[in-house]
Amino acid sequence: MAYPTFTCAYEKDHNPPLDAEAERWFQQARALEKVRGVKNWRSIVGLYEKAIAKDHWKAMHNLAGLYRTGWPGQPGVEKDISKMLDLYERMVKLKVPLGYYNWAVVAERGRGVLKSDRMASSYMFQAAQLGSPLAQVRIGNYFSFELPRDKQDDQMAEPYFRCAGAQHVPEAIIETAAFYEISKKNKPRSLFYYQRAASLGSFTGLSNLKGAFKTEPEPMYNFGYKPDPKLHELYADLSEQLDADPNLRFPNLMKDHPLPAHPIQGFDAEHPDRRPEI
Repeated sequence: MAYPTFTCAYEKDHNPPLDAEAERWFQQARALEKVRGVKNWRSIVGLYEKAIAKDHWKAMHNLAGLYRTGWPGQPGVEKDISKMLDLYERMVKLKVPLGYYNWAVVAERGRGVLKSDRMASSYMFQAAQLGSPLAQVRIGNYFSFELPRDKQDDQMAEPYFRCAGAQHVPEAIIETAAFYEISKKNKPRSLFYYQRAASLGSFTGLSNLKGAFKTEPEPMYNFGYKPDPKLHELYADLSEQLDADPNLRFPNLMKDHPLPAHPIQGFDAEHPDRRPEI
């Protein structure tokens, strides 16, 4: 498919507003889902359904995810691909970026609908244009890694990754970090994105930071920085805190602990003296 020119958009600017009462029901359902042990799936589904009645698109996404897999051995939510598709379609009708992304994935995999690469590509690009960071990195990965080697195009991929990396979805930021590490060989910019993901509670981000400053870095974490026991200890401690409380976030991490310059590439391989913008 020939893609039109990409214009960066952010998901938050296109998501429909959420009803306050529906949001309370959604948060109650999320709290019940996080309870250890046996979960009250009937109550969880009931709360999601109440929120969905008020067009709460996050509840649609979560309930669709439950219908996608079901919860074997537990009453209250059974696998139901038809209900999953109905919820994804409703998200699309509300023009939710994540809804377009979900539908693209469904069409790509042929799950419950006729497998269609053309449909998948169309919905994926619409999702990216509406600001879905997951769609943006998906297209970026296509251009940078999935095409035949002689047709791979980092120049086409980079705007998608940059746009996704500026948003607040750790999974997309991690993909952006990997793009700069693998395709661009830009180690400081890669670690910048890993640190950004870490500030949003990403174990992967913290693992890469911890490994980058280890006294004897492992090959997979060798970004070429000088070993720094204090920085290694900092990120090791944050990893332990996050392990104890997965809901923990570190909003001041990048401000309080700016990354040192890379010994060879500076703060950015393309602009050695300029720090990437937070």
